[in-house]
Amino acid sequence: MKSLVRKLNNALGLSIRQKKLIITIFWLSIYRNLLLFKGSKVGFTEYIYKTQDSNLVLTTDKIGLAKDIALAISIVNKYLPWKNVCRHQSWQAVYLFLRYDIPFTYSVGIHKTKKIKEGHSWVKVNGRFVCGRCNENEYIVVL
Repeated sequence: MKSLVRKLNNALGLSIRQKKLIITIFWLSIYRNLLLFKGSKVGFTEYIYKTQDSNLVLTTDKIGLAKDIALAISIVNKYLPWKNVCRHQSWQAVYLFLRYDIPFTYSVGIHKTKKIKEGHSWVKVNGRFVCGRCNENEYIVVL
């Protein structure tokens, strides 16, 4: 019961923008799964990722929005009943950053030392992880 009350208090403490982003990320998660089920290329981050406009400027408002997007992805990931792994989170982040003209870096890497080559993707804004937090030195970046 205490846990439920604490979660409710945490939810009430979120800003309206953060609440909207949480709902948006939840629906993007469903949308992406439907795209993949349908076999659409749009469900892959590499397909929607474009070379960014060099005129994009990272303002303090956009930094705040990027932090809220990272928070929303983290919260939704915690409570979804299905897996929302790094590639799904990266797609959600890239989709929103393109929508809000926020400059970002999207990377895909393969783990250097594991016997079974394991892929991983992550997104950063202003040098800080939005999703897919990892030790980048452990990966060979392929994208």
